[in-house]
Amino acid sequence: MGRRQGVTAGQEGLRRFAVIGSPVEHSLSPVLHSAAYRALGIADARYERHEVMAGRLEDFLARGIGRQLQGLSVTMPGKPEAFALADEHDAVSRQLGVANTLLRREGGGWRAENHDVHGIAASLRDHGADSITAGAVLGSGATALSALAALLSLGARTVLLSARSPEKLAPLSELAAGAGAETLVIPWDRHHETLEADAVVSALAVAGARDVAARWMARGEEHLPRPGVLLDVLYDPWPAPVADIVQRAGGEVADGLEMLAHQADMQVRSMLRVPSAPVAVMLEAARTELSRRVAAR
Repeated sequence: MGRRQGVTAGQEGLRRFAVIGSPVEHSLSPVLHSAAYRALGIADARYERHEVMAGRLEDFLARGIGRQLQGLSVTMPGKPEAFALADEHDAVSRQLGVANTLLRREGGGWRAENHDVHGIAASLRDHGADSITAGAVLGSGATALSALAALLSLGARTVLLSARSPEKLAPLSELAAGAGAETLVIPWDRHHETLEADAVVSALAVAGARDVAARWMARGEEHLPRPGVLLDVLYDPWPAPVADIVQRAGGEVADGLEMLAHQADMQVRSMLRVPSAPVAVMLEAARTELSRRVAAR
């Protein structure tokens, strides 16, 4: 039997997967995936993490450890690059032009998939947002684009968008227009108005989230609209700045670990070719590890 393409000698009996990105040292993906392997009784798979900077993904996959990997979870800044180097794409990654999953094909090359959209939508559903009319996204970039796609999949016909650099919202506006949804661009100095939506996703990094939270706090919790549910993609620190303000105002909040567990569920299915993954077990493992890290600081 011939050696599987892209797998070096001595590795035939072990399936190797990894999360890549930059920075990646604090990623909880190895915790989530390893917990799934244990729960499923998978003994012939290993999940690692590797630092891969922007523009280096193709080179990483062509040599060394990268040649041994059968699948990857891709974090920023590699999501657009992962999409570009693949020669096969699932429907979601094809629509958005970004991928968070790469699978090595039997005949060579890579298949790109996007499970961020599923992770966001599933997290919102867990908190009651099964069907919405209006959705909102704070921020721009790949995660914000996936957030908007998730909101549209939940039925949003009106979308509120706000970002510090409004010109970066063009891809989101195009996606909404293509789905027939009305787009309202909220000026950054009025970003609190996004909270009027049925479901809101904050796709802000920590620095931006702290700035927004400070401005909302200055307004006073009693003067903030209360969304149906807010998903904050951050999970460390938790409560994240934006989520903390909404939660204290009595709003329903989902955290980034829930999103991460749901998208890891789909990655495990694709990578291991299993019908389902133990989401609750994975989420509990991630929460335990995060608590350990916080206590060790």
